[in-house]
Order: sequence, then structure tokens, then C-alpha cells
Amino acid sequence: MKLIVNGKVIGEVKKGLKLGDIHDEIEKAGVEFGCTDGQCGVCVCTVVRGLECVEEPSEVEEDTLWRIGEYDENRRLTCQMVIKEESCPVLEIKTED
Repeated sequence: MKLIVNGKVIGEVKKGLKLGDIHDEIEKAGVEFGCTDGQCGVCVCTVVRGLECVEEPSEVEEDTLWRIGEYDENRRLTCQMVIKEESCPVLEIKTED
């Protein structure tokens, strides 16, 4: 599956990958990271395409999203998203400008 961040193609991602593990690559596309463990909420993004191919949010991620006022299901913490299947052609995320 192809990963696109803020319009920039990052590359192919495989099942089981946690996007926080490739934060160096994702930061180059304009996503800011803080803690990378789901506590700070700095890396919040909108999943434009491919939400069905990432794991459901963990309890830590859900707590952080609620704490920072992000209630839409397509709003996620970039660092916490894990690829659950590769059937989607694209996972596209964007951050607010």
C-alpha cells in the first residue's frame, strides 16, 4: 500500500507497520511529532483515504484524541496508526496547515 502524507508519496508500507516507527520520513512531509507514544497529540492528522486498512485506535490513542477535542473517526494520531491490511491501494493522511 502506498503512503501519502500531505500530498507527498512516502513509499510502500506493509501490514504491521506502526507509522510512528517511520516518523523521520513522515516528518519530512510536514507532520510534527512530540512523544511518538500517543500521549501528546501533536501528530494528529486526518485520514483522507485508507482508514479501513489501519487498526482501530488503542485506548491510549482514544484518550488522547478525546482530551485534545478530536472526535471524528477519521482524525487519528499519526504515531499510533498501525497497518492492519494491505488491501487498500493508498493510505493518505494530511495535517492542518
